[in-house]
Amino acid sequence: MPSTPVLDQPTAAVSAARPPLGYDPATLPRETVRHYIPASETDLAAMLRALGLTKLDDLFAHLPTEIRAKPPLPLPEELSYAALQDRLASIAASNRPAAAFLGDGLPVYRVPAIVAAVASIRNLTTAYTPYQPERSQGSLLTHWIYQCLMAQLTGFEAVNSSLYDRASALFEACCCSLRLAEKAEADTVLLAGTLFPSDLEVLHTHAAETSLRLEIIAPNPATGLLDPAAVRAHAQALGSRLAAIAYPQINHLGLLENVDALTDIADELGARAIAVVDPILFATGGLKPPGHWGTHGHGADILVGEGQHLAIGPNFGGPGLGVFAVRHNQTVKNDIRATPGRFVGKAHDLSGRDCCVMVLSTREQHIRKDKATSNICSNQAFLATLVGAALLERGDAGLATAVSLGRERARTAVEKLVRPGVELAFAAPFFNEPTLALNRPIAPLLERARIAGLHLGVDVSSRLPGGRNLLKLSFTDAQTDGDLAKLFSFFDTEFGARKNGTANATIPSIPTSALRSSPAGLLCVPHNELVAYYQKLGELNVSPDDACYPLGSCTMKYNPHINDWAANLPGFVNAHPQAPVEDVQGCLEVLYETQEWFKGITGLAAITTQPLAGAQGELVGLKMMQAYHRARGDTQRNVLLIPKSAHGTNFATAAMAGFASRTENGEPAGIVLLEASPDGRIDLADCEAKITRFGPRLAGVMITNPNTCGLFETEFKRIADDVHAAGGLVYMDGANMNAIAGWVNLAAMGVDALHNNLHKTWTIPHGGGGPGDAIVAVSERLRDFLPGHQIEKHDGRFVAVKAPHSIGSIHRHWGNFAHKVRAYTYLLRLGRDGVRRMSATAVLASRYLYAKLSPAYGSLPEGAGAQPRMHEFILTLSPDDFARVTKAGLPPAAVIPRVGKLFLDFGFHAPTVAWPEAFGLMVEPTESYTQAELDRFADAVLAILKLVREHPHVLRGAPYFTPVDRVDDVAANRALVLSEPLRGLPWTHPNRVSPRELASMPVAEISARILKVAPPPN
Repeated sequence: MPSTPVLDQPTAAVSAARPPLGYDPATLPRETVRHYIPASETDLAAMLRALGLTKLDDLFAHLPTEIRAKPPLPLPEELSYAALQDRLASIAASNRPAAAFLGDGLPVYRVPAIVAAVASIRNLTTAYTPYQPERSQGSLLTHWIYQCLMAQLTGFEAVNSSLYDRASALFEACCCSLRLAEKAEADTVLLAGTLFPSDLEVLHTHAAETSLRLEIIAPNPATGLLDPAAVRAHAQALGSRLAAIAYPQINHLGLLENVDALTDIADELGARAIAVVDPILFATGGLKPPGHWGTHGHGADILVGEGQHLAIGPNFGGPGLGVFAVRHNQTVKNDIRATPGRFVGKAHDLSGRDCCVMVLSTREQHIRKDKATSNICSNQAFLATLVGAALLERGDAGLATAVSLGRERARTAVEKLVRPGVELAFAAPFFNEPTLALNRPIAPLLERARIAGLHLGVDVSSRLPGGRNLLKLSFTDAQTDGDLAKLFSFFDTEFGARKNGTANATIPSIPTSALRSSPAGLLCVPHNELVAYYQKLGELNVSPDDACYPLGSCTMKYNPHINDWAANLPGFVNAHPQAPVEDVQGCLEVLYETQEWFKGITGLAAITTQPLAGAQGELVGLKMMQAYHRARGDTQRNVLLIPKSAHGTNFATAAMAGFASRTENGEPAGIVLLEASPDGRIDLADCEAKITRFGPRLAGVMITNPNTCGLFETEFKRIADDVHAAGGLVYMDGANMNAIAGWVNLAAMGVDALHNNLHKTWTIPHGGGGPGDAIVAVSERLRDFLPGHQIEKHDGRFVAVKAPHSIGSIHRHWGNFAHKVRAYTYLLRLGRDGVRRMSATAVLASRYLYAKLSPAYGSLPEGAGAQPRMHEFILTLSPDDFARVTKAGLPPAAVIPRVGKLFLDFGFHAPTVAWPEAFGLMVEPTESYTQAELDRFADAVLAILKLVREHPHVLRGAPYFTPVDRVDDVAANRALVLSEPLRGLPWTHPNRVSPRELASMPVAEISARILKVAPPPN
């Protein structure tokens, strides 16, 4: 059980020590109300009466008794706002800062001031993925800036708006190379053994039980480098099976690989060259970007890297920023269509205004399902936003200074540190991460350094055979003169002071051919101008702060300010994931407490906090299920049952895990679809028949509950029992946990694995598309297969342990740690009562709106009738309504999306349109709004219906009040423009009527204004 914090008022001394909030909670009406639920008890009682109910428990009366959680939950009491601050500040302060020379794949650079300013713009941090481009130009332009600047840095024309981190991006690059391979038998990627070990572990974890084959070529132990001749021989031996060669520019020993030779080998053999890089090093005066690698400068084909340090501190390893790019030019035009993730393209609206839009969406999971190029849904979008702003503030000269300072400090350090017992380990050139060979074991040395206030570096002795004692240090612009002095003093104490006359180390020079030959040309914008520009971009979005954000299946609830305050406490922000565990006890406590809270909430046996998003949580669950069957010798279990109405990520994740739909021995294998009954729930007869048919081959079932129609699958336990009886396992998609948290015992339901989207139920901001975050909870069956590390508490000390049959790791470190802080902060404020009250209020708000709207609108599924809706519901138009609109000139398929555009004109984000029902509007109001706010939203939705019925021609031109008219995404996809050199800040178009102005305007007046500006009927 989570530890129970003291509820007493904070002492004056503790309160004085905590950092200031930086905002006034009294001015934020949703911030200080209990459980962040602004509806009063009077509101709640009135809404219950409107439904003929008397108490919140009545909302769950249709759930089977045997699966309900029995209150009180095994969780602590809630904390007051003041006590919450003290609790988090105390935990953060238990991390011990030190002079740090850690890096090794996650270097630490100074954070530009613009980052904090942009991170405080709520309409950027809290907005959803920009699927509605007319009301998302703010987010889209920040991503466009990122893509353009990264294209200038890397020499690659198509940089997507981010993947999770470098390690998972490398897996995506390997999969992409298989799709691009000209030969059908190409299934193997040759990996450099000098890639980071943590990246290789993630890669192997992802590749298990898939068609991707990985082979590793070891470096030469004497040089620490790949031998190009050995790479060529290994690659040639693979023949037509070779799809790609993946290799780093700076390897895991800090050495520069011969990337020109390696690129030439891949080109010669017809394989894709995958460059693994640190993008900050492409600053002017830095290293040659991969767009120009190779003897003739033709460049690598695919780029992956880590970009977290371009904008934020280490944050105990996350959220990171997976940089991914491909070539897109006159010579290479189609590689882009095989890539994962999101791209923003330049576009025009129907009036010819410049704007941006997401392009190439037909590759993505929500459209292509199991045929998608990736299962990624939420990416690291807001990190991309911050990186773009940080690069603009630094500019070309600033970035060059940061990089050159790291290089010069590394050279100076080597000169001062080399002495008897300390030598430069290799003759190959390094850039800013030298590796030293010492005359004593590294581990005891690191512990003595820790006691002296130093995080000295990383022990890389095991990365090569030969038994040498190897210490790798990282130098950047972040270290102070005092840090360097402490480093030199420690070496003097350990190895004796350098004697006069001691020869300086010979530092290998970097060949001119390995350096950047021309300036990157990054734009530099003064701080105040940049802040004003990003604030202007924020005004182009809409936020859950402003009004109901009815996006079904996305749980766009209020994101408390205090969560961000807690995540930005210096003790958390500055903790490096490779710091000694003794010095990051605060971080480990957050992870431990998060595990314990979710055990209590779900009723399940164990938790992993490593997944970076809901889709990755799904992948973890399926990987554990596969490992469980392997351990039992059940290797024939190759069928996964998924309902037709499932989220697109379910299908894409299943395919990524190795369950791609196929035929084996004349029988279906991989994904097998479950049919729906007329009421929208799983057809029990169909499900039972398929369990019987595939029983010996059944790996499991994957079910969303409540389902994507907002209905609870009341026969879930029966299905789970049947699956277990057949030897299979049960995965529950917890994307809709906001409806049932604290009310349902997942263990009693028969769940073996479940993910929770922390950016939905647990108030992580969506950030314009990410970073998302997740946990995965598992039953006893899967406890021994958990990825990463679990945190245990022994004698008051937190320690990390690995599960005995762990599937590996799906993140290079500890996951999106800063988001775990945000979720934990929210949980502490909820307490045991708040978890249940939050879910019940969300269901109440949904059912209340459904009761107000469904008599006027139709609802889907058609056969659902009076089935109780949970947290969301689906509206539709009547056949007569569709007939009116089509007579006004719109094809039937365009009607629902255009109705969604009218929501933008009333100051709201659109509901989820045309999914999971092609002619549906899915509405999810959440618990974040008062009865008056819900009533106003209902009035607006009814006003929209009135416009559709009486003036259907208004749909032709909608939206009318957004910064731009309807965006021509077809033209943008036909003539892709994915980047261009930034010579000035991109265009902006102001709101014609701002969302805040619309929020204060009577609904009738908005309707009148729409009629005034709409084009006349035909």
